[in-house]
Amino acid sequence: MIQASAVQHGMRLAASGAAPTAYHMPLVVTFAHEPDAGLLAKSCAAVVERHALLAVSVVERDGVTHLARSTAPVLRVAGPDESVEEEATRPFDLGEGPLVRFALFGRTLVVTAHHLVVDGLSKEVLLRDLAAFYAGEIPAPLPRTAEDELAAEAARLDAGRAAAEEFWSGRWAEPLPVVVGEHVLTGRDHRAGQVHAFEPPVPDLPGLTRFETLLAAVHALLGGYGNPRVTTGVDVSTREPGAFDTVGPFATEFPVDTRPGADSPFAEFAAGVRATLRAMYPHRSVPLARAVRRLQPHAAIAPVSVSYRRVGAAPRFDGAPAAVDWLAFAGSVRGDLQLQAVDDGTTVTARLRHPAAAAPVAARFAGDLCAVLTRVAADPGTLLRDLSPAAASGASGASGTSVPPAAAGAPATAPAPAGGELVEPVLAIWRDVLGDPAIGPDDDLFDLGGDSLTATQIIARMRKTLGVDVDIDTFFDHPTVNGVLDAVSAS
Repeated sequence: MIQASAVQHGMRLAASGAAPTAYHMPLVVTFAHEPDAGLLAKSCAAVVERHALLAVSVVERDGVTHLARSTAPVLRVAGPDESVEEEATRPFDLGEGPLVRFALFGRTLVVTAHHLVVDGLSKEVLLRDLAAFYAGEIPAPLPRTAEDELAAEAARLDAGRAAAEEFWSGRWAEPLPVVVGEHVLTGRDHRAGQVHAFEPPVPDLPGLTRFETLLAAVHALLGGYGNPRVTTGVDVSTREPGAFDTVGPFATEFPVDTRPGADSPFAEFAAGVRATLRAMYPHRSVPLARAVRRLQPHAAIAPVSVSYRRVGAAPRFDGAPAAVDWLAFAGSVRGDLQLQAVDDGTTVTARLRHPAAAAPVAARFAGDLCAVLTRVAADPGTLLRDLSPAAASGASGASGTSVPPAAAGAPATAPAPAGGELVEPVLAIWRDVLGDPAIGPDDDLFDLGGDSLTATQIIARMRKTLGVDVDIDTFFDHPTVNGVLDAVSAS
């Protein structure tokens, strides 16, 4: 059993009350020819043996997330009445594991993994290794195991936390509601969702990557809707060079905050977005929740988020390339607009995830974004005021597709009654977890150096020793012993 990374702990905390599929990462592979099911099963087993993190379960010990060995997943041949959508949305039992499964539907393989053990790049690594084993090849040994990488990541977090706290102390601010026409977006939780599929015409502009151009266009568009300050969540890889062949959850989400000025040329504005991203990258080993102590756990940092990834050529099975859906949808969305894009070097394919109520917003946003990108491709010096939605009203993205809503999460446990007699035993828990015998009943958890991990450790101790169940939001709203107990009593 090993201790989970800070990213995994935060994800497990956010996923505890989520829709069952909120952290599913399905991969759908359609082979050109009918595959050899027996050989494919052996290849899946070889991939899991190579990447042991795929065969784990999640265990909580006193509020700290750990990973334990589970049974290894095996390839399952789906029945005639089953569907790919049902397979991708079937919940995982985190406590039992494993956190990946393989199912074969004729010529289509569905690999469904939990975000606790994979990230976007992991899909490509997993599929590349699967194709190699299927072809009878033996991939080169990994320089380090996923467990080694998680340990190295924890060491980098400890080493970089002070610098990250200083960096974010002058930059982090709670995101504002996002205005899109007559709609106001505030959602940062997980909900059942739909997708709007389109292909944004992202140009190659001097001094910018395509990702930087796309992100700047998103911010320029949101500014054009009348948002004076724009904050979007952005997926950032935490992988070091030696980890690019390892399956694991080596990614985190950071906020990108801008103030789009109407008189700024797009190229100049985009250069500022690039500089903001580059300033964040040295601190990517420290999750935002560990650098900003009072950051309340949410599924999404902001109502609008962007994820972008380059992918290589599709792997070959039986001599022919497979068709790969890198952005397969599992039925849930985090936030209000979750833009995910993959770039194969030629075409950028995008899926805009959104709750059903935001379908008109998604269609408008996708169309306006395409128009903005078309304008800046023609003239990167176009002023932001000329990229307003009114100027972009003629474009539209492809129609979206709907997926049935995922099942609701498990109901919360009702808290046990509390009272003044619990102050001293709860104080004892706080003092032990924080290592400070002088803590008083009105001392603030976060002023004492606590964070979301500290809070979950205290919650676990209170549940185990006192039978008092407290949710994490209560700690952020009332971060003192007296405040927590008063909130529990009032509920």
